[in-house]
Amino acid sequence: MDTNPLKKNEYIQKRAQNIGLTMIVMGGSFFLYYLGLFGNVEGPLTPGNIGESLAGMGVTKIHMLIFFLSFFIIAMTWNHIFNLVSYIIGSRLTCIKKNDEGNICGASTEKIKIKNTENTKEIVKFKCIKGHKCSDASFHPVKKGVISHTVWVTALVFCAIILYCS
Repeated sequence: MDTNPLKKNEYIQKRAQNIGLTMIVMGGSFFLYYLGLFGNVEGPLTPGNIGESLAGMGVTKIHMLIFFLSFFIIAMTWNHIFNLVSYIIGSRLTCIKKNDEGNICGASTEKIKIKNTENTKEIVKFKCIKGHKCSDASFHPVKKGVISHTVWVTALVFCAIILYCS
């Protein structure tokens, strides 16, 4: 049995942070509830009032479909575009040179271009912060997480709702 008082304090501190975060979320939910976002109370954010306001500004179902379809496309492709740009400019690279023990270096690497004196052609090399020079480096792409997948699925659901209700 561990009777370390520091672990007990960590537990209490973590529980207090969770309760605080729960209270903040609950307060925000009450605020949105009384503004009418959930449709039970009449307010400026009641779905009918939001629809009337948008219609008064000239927003149609086609506009909303274009908006959510664009949002869906951006949510689906942002990491591919970011990875392509990162790869082209040479960021998110690590050194793959092995040291004496056979372990990979793994230090941050930058792309350098060296001119070949024989045929004036540029050769791309990679130099890590530890001084290794290699002809290849490991690229680490950004992958979508749970939030990113939730965003594109939500945009797709809104597109389906708009198409179904038209």
